[in-house]
Amino acid sequence: MVKREFTGEFIGTFILVLFGCGSVAVSVLFDALTGLMQIASVWGMGVTLAIYATRHLSCAHLNPAVSLAMVLSRRMPAGKLPCYWSAQLAGAIAAAGALYLCFGSSIEAYESLNGIVRGTAESAQVAKMFGEYYSLPGSGSAVSLPLAAGVEALGTFLLVFMIFSLTEGCNVGRPSHAAAPLFIGITVSALICLLAPLTQAGLNPARDFGPRLVAWLMGWGSAAWPDEKLGFFIVYILGPMIGGGLAAFVFAKIIEPLLAGQIAGGCENKPGGTGDNNMQTDLILVGGFLGAGKTTFLNRISKYLAAGGKKTGLITNDQASALVDTAFLSSDNGRVAEVSGSCFCCNYNGFMEAAHSLRRAGADTIIAEPVGSCTDLSATIIQPLKDKGADIFKIYPLSVFVDPFRLSEILLGNLSGLHPSAVYIVLKQLEEADLVVINKSDLLSPETMKRLREQTESRFPGKPVLALSAKTGAGFAQWLDTVSSLLTSGKTIAEVDYDIYAEGEAVLGWLNLAVSLEGQASGWDEFAAGLLNSLAGQLDAAGLAVAHVKIMLESGGAYVMGNITGDKSTVQLRNSAGNDGRAKLTVNARVETAPETLLELVRKVLHEQCLTANADYCIETSNCLKPGRPNPTHRYAQAVV
Repeated sequence: MVKREFTGEFIGTFILVLFGCGSVAVSVLFDALTGLMQIASVWGMGVTLAIYATRHLSCAHLNPAVSLAMVLSRRMPAGKLPCYWSAQLAGAIAAAGALYLCFGSSIEAYESLNGIVRGTAESAQVAKMFGEYYSLPGSGSAVSLPLAAGVEALGTFLLVFMIFSLTEGCNVGRPSHAAAPLFIGITVSALICLLAPLTQAGLNPARDFGPRLVAWLMGWGSAAWPDEKLGFFIVYILGPMIGGGLAAFVFAKIIEPLLAGQIAGGCENKPGGTGDNNMQTDLILVGGFLGAGKTTFLNRISKYLAAGGKKTGLITNDQASALVDTAFLSSDNGRVAEVSGSCFCCNYNGFMEAAHSLRRAGADTIIAEPVGSCTDLSATIIQPLKDKGADIFKIYPLSVFVDPFRLSEILLGNLSGLHPSAVYIVLKQLEEADLVVINKSDLLSPETMKRLREQTESRFPGKPVLALSAKTGAGFAQWLDTVSSLLTSGKTIAEVDYDIYAEGEAVLGWLNLAVSLEGQASGWDEFAAGLLNSLAGQLDAAGLAVAHVKIMLESGGAYVMGNITGDKSTVQLRNSAGNDGRAKLTVNARVETAPETLLELVRKVLHEQCLTANADYCIETSNCLKPGRPNPTHRYAQAVV
């Protein structure tokens, strides 16, 4: 964890400083960038690219003031500050060193041409490409130290405030997750245009001190510092820290509660809504490992609740877009929101945004299905909900679904075809559950199910264990009675080893495909069956363990669904596609192999099946990945009462 985050902050800050200070260097030495706007634009580009390049490794703060603000607003543990700050400073020093290696001879030529002696006060005209100055010699400006410190505090306040505004889920007007770095870069550019004539707009203690230290070491001596009164510390380190901390306070204590109140009750009701947004909305999390049948359950339980007059909203979740679950549930249910790109735990704000959007759409009951490989939900989702959202949502106990065959094998000490770290995730899911639900009861005899329930109760004492069938609806009433009667949600916070947890997710290759098809009007059911059986056979032949494979083929307003939850004997298909000549195929595969290998195998099977069926295909979306290390937005050490 520390190594990954240090690497991310180091690389990101290196990129930021290399682009930013480099833009000043080429302006000073070559007049290559003429005008403040051009320099500011390169700075903004550097910030944007740095965030895009490293946010999968760390939180991409790239600025000690931002990291401090995240700690003060309870968005990051204080224990991470040494890692983040040291990485940011090291990255800034490395970037400044790289710039000196690139431009050292050019600097010497510039100094010689202009009669500048390095180390004198006049040499600050060159040293400004490294550290910032207020009242720069020869600039004609007269900025006092207090004013300069205030300017840096104000600029950093605005920067951090905009970072919160552009990334926090409580702001429904924010840009998409993918676009946020671009707008943060624009913010930096705008602030430089406004404030650089006064202080060069440092706004970042690492960006100032690291390059300034390199300038001092390279011969500028006292000229590397803006004055002899610790002005660099007060203006360029203390000022940004104060500004960032103040922004954290204002956003967390003033703006965020106002936005939450607006989301909860200030928007007009949509047709079919509850008519009273001051009432709590029921919120139920349904977890469990891949292949446990959660999506089938969500589809049927929403219809079951609708028959009783409830307006249900569903939240799906995946590491990437093109999700079968969303397409399937949307076809039968009007209110579905998707959180993609990370699990709920690592995108709490996205989860809350989805929940609020469903609430505004009129849902009085929301059921959320996290990524199948996700655990630690009690500490990272339920406790924050109880702490921050209990006035808006009524949080029900965490139900964890489990496949009976996989559960039976794991309770016997077998791996059930999974990697040991993946089995660890399954066990942690069961450990933190408020309610264990053994699904697919229609596949077991009553005697076998009774024994399995007793074994589960023995392994996880004190937890209610229910049996139901998402396929037939058996046990739904008992499940509703149980989740309604249990008094506590998130009762257990499991001790989770994030190294093992990360490995359990990383052993799986994840693949999401969206494919358009054209072919024989009457053969889509046969096409889906052939594709799924061929894929299962290829996976078996390659000896690859399957966590879950799902397909959905839609045509003519109808669809056929298919699943693989183990070897070829687990292939299941249901429903029937229409007879239109065009179809849409969505494939989600979670298999223990490299994602590139999985993509190649699926594309090969798809190509062969299209040749057999005389169909044409076009892959519209392809997401192929291994999940990154879980980095939860919040993690509570104790249960909220």
